[in-house]
Amino acid sequence: MISVVCYKPVRLARAWTIANTKHKGVETLSYLFEMSNGLSGSGVWAKGIVTPEKTPVTIVLNDQGRKAAAPDVSDRVNRDEQVLALDLTFFGDAWKDNAPFSYAQILDAEGERPLGMQAAQLVEIARWIRERAGAQKVRLEVRGIRTETISLVAAALQPDLFSQIVARDGISSFGFLLQAPATFEQAPELFCLDLYKEFDLDRLAAIAAPAQVHVDRPRDH
Repeated sequence: MISVVCYKPVRLARAWTIANTKHKGVETLSYLFEMSNGLSGSGVWAKGIVTPEKTPVTIVLNDQGRKAAAPDVSDRVNRDEQVLALDLTFFGDAWKDNAPFSYAQILDAEGERPLGMQAAQLVEIARWIRERAGAQKVRLEVRGIRTETISLVAAALQPDLFSQIVARDGISSFGFLLQAPATFEQAPELFCLDLYKEFDLDRLAAIAAPAQVHVDRPRDH
């Protein structure tokens, strides 16, 4: 797995707090995450104002960006959880006008794999939020095939970090992509040499144990 996705651990160089709000019983902090490899992500941490510290924490990702994840974030906040709505590199408003696939092509040409870099970013930010929230493990909730794949790779690489991965609007097998192929422009991280040859999603889920993996209403069923 490490060699297939060219996984290289990264360090969170700085978590910049760029905004904070308190509104209708919910407090939020907006962050810019600068990684040691020069890439960055962004996120919004949210919880109820009266929610105690050290409550369960969920990271929410969405193929369409964290703004599209608002309903999923609200659901977890209403369950008295701490939530981090996260945009990794190549996701969200920061990239919508920047043709992320062109940057992914440059990384591929340099022998890197966007999938491995995004998984490393997710692992490091999950460690940060786990420590900040005082939680033992982090739950992942994702929507879409891109974030599903990144999350399963991250969990397979660091299975003791995550308690559960719930994927919605995802797939149960990479075979679906051969029947309804995604383009490189749509999902650059899925074009990872030898990934489909060596792994499928069920194998990634098995490697991720003891983390529990649940795919809700996959597209290929």
